[in-house]
Amino acid sequence: MDNIDILRLHRQGLCCSQIMVRLVLDLMDRDNPDLVNFARGLCLGQGSKGGTCGILSAGICILSLYVPDDPDLDALLRDTFITDFRTLSGEATACGDITGPLYPQMDPERCGTLLSRAHDRLLEILAENGIDPADPDA
Repeated sequence: MDNIDILRLHRQGLCCSQIMVRLVLDLMDRDNPDLVNFARGLCLGQGSKGGTCGILSAGICILSLYVPDDPDLDALLRDTFITDFRTLSGEATACGDITGPLYPQMDPERCGTLLSRAHDRLLEILAENGIDPADPDA
């Protein structure tokens, strides 16, 4: 994922969880402003410094979109993403631990890099499990 796309979306007023959703919708060539707005509830640790990072929580929701009728695969994808996210974030899952002293704002460098890497890993997890990220209905 190109950090320039992330920065562009952030400058449009989107937070990390909204950017994750928007990037996946763009990949699927879909537009769903309500879903992007809905994802705002996950922003900034759901509004709590100790809350789960919006990148992680949005990623879990996105994975569930691809396997709505397979709870076992959903659990596998979710567990893989959580494990890999923790590795990417240096074991941090709380928004405040990731943003540091900038909370309640995103750290453009740290959050942008983490968002990019987590987004790429999310797409890899889907592909590794035979799921086309551009076509969730396949």
